[in-house]
Amino acid sequence: MSLPAMPPPGFDDLSPAEKLDYIQALWDRVALHPEAAPVLEWHREIIAERLAAHRAGQGSSRSWEEARRDLLARLRDEHR
Repeated sequence: MSLPAMPPPGFDDLSPAEKLDYIQALWDRVALHPEAAPVLEWHREIIAERLAAHRAGQGSSRSWEEARRDLLARLRDEHR
């Protein structure tokens, strides 16, 4: 495994908000061409397994609305 690339000069001098903006801008550039992002073989295997289980009617699923509602309720409960 290679070491992560060092941040560009001046990055460490940015405020936390500016760092997040920079990271978001980088992500947006990468997302323009998702097909260029490498996919690890074990990721492909997990996706294939989960897709096969879904097609066989195994496992469970729920709508985004339901999952979002549950997550927001959990967050509200944690902040009380």
